[in-house]
Amino acid sequence: MDGRFASQRALLAQYGVTPERIEQRGKVAKVYTTNGVFALKALHDEREAAAVWQSLRYYGRRCPPVYGTRQQSPFAVDGGRLYYLQAWHDQGAKADDEVVRSFFRGLAELHRATIRTVAVKEEEIEAYRQQKKNEWQRARALWEERVETYESAWYMSPFQLQCCTYFHEVMRAYSFAEEQLAAWEEALKETKQWRTAWVHGKARLSHYVAPYWISWERAHWNSPVYDLIAAFRTHVQTFPPLARAWLDGIDEYEKALPLSAGERAFLYGHLAEPRGFVRCLARYEATRRTERNERAYVAALQRCYFAFKNMEAVVMHLVQRDAAQQQKEMSDAEAPIDEHGQG
Repeated sequence: MDGRFASQRALLAQYGVTPERIEQRGKVAKVYTTNGVFALKALHDEREAAAVWQSLRYYGRRCPPVYGTRQQSPFAVDGGRLYYLQAWHDQGAKADDEVVRSFFRGLAELHRATIRTVAVKEEEIEAYRQQKKNEWQRARALWEERVETYESAWYMSPFQLQCCTYFHEVMRAYSFAEEQLAAWEEALKETKQWRTAWVHGKARLSHYVAPYWISWERAHWNSPVYDLIAAFRTHVQTFPPLARAWLDGIDEYEKALPLSAGERAFLYGHLAEPRGFVRCLARYEATRRTERNERAYVAALQRCYFAFKNMEAVVMHLVQRDAAQQQKEMSDAEAPIDEHGQG
C-alpha cells in the first residue's frame, strides 16, 4: 500500500497537487487535498486515452473537466501507464424514478449531438444476422441437449430441475429474439441506412452524475441502441419487479431521439436474448459432481431468471406500446371526415 501511495503522490505532483489522504475506490483513487477532492484514474492503454479525449471534444459540457499536468498534457504518465485527473463527483441521491428518467433523457441528448446516418450493404446486414443466429442456435442446442439428459435421469439435482423448469420460457425468448432480428434485417435492406453516434460504451446509473457523464474509457462509434442495451442489461440484475421508470425509459429516450423501426427491432431482439443461462449451465457442467455446490448454482441460475423476467417485462411493455400506437394510427387514418373536414 505504501508503494502505491508513493506512486500516486508522484503522479499527483505532475499536476501540482499535494494529497492529504488517498482512498482507493476500485479503479479510481479518491484524493483529498486542501483545494478539494479529486479522482485519479488509470487507463489501460492508448485506446482508452483516445476515447476519453474524443469524448471531451464531443461532449465537453457533459464531461467533468480533465485537469492538465504542469506540462499542459491531459494525461500523466507513470511506469508506462496513462492517468487522468478530474474533480470528484459523488453519485448523489438515491436512484429514484426521476433519476432513472433523467438518465434516459440525458443519454438521448448525448446521442443526438453526434448522431449520423451511414450507408450499409446488404451483405453486411446478412453477415451480422447470420452471426447472431448461429450464436443463438448454438446456445439453444446446448440447452436442449442438457435438458434432454437431465430429464432422462432417474434423479435430477435441484439445479437440473430448475433448468428443465425454465426450458420453454428460454426457448420462446430465443425465438422472439430471432424474429426481431429478422425484422431488423428486413427494415435495413429496405432503407440501406443505419445511424451511429459516439456512444458512452458503459452506460449505467453509476456513470451518470447529472448533468455529467463519467468513465468514458469505452466510448466509440456505434448504434445509439448499444448504450440502451448495455444500460438495461446492467440494471435488470435485481429482484423483480423492475421499477416502473425502467419500463418507461425508452419513452423518455424517444422524446429527445425517436428510434426507427429497424432500431427498435434490433433493440428488442438483443434485450430479449436470454443471456446468462448458458454460461451458468456451462460452469455447472465444468465442475466435478463431487465438487458442485448445488445451492450456489441454483442461486446463480435464479439470479439469471430474475434478470430474464425483468427484461421480459421491459420488452413486453415496449411491444404492447408499439402495438397500441399502431392501432391508434390505423384508427385515426380510418376516421370519417365530416363536411367541415374534421374527423
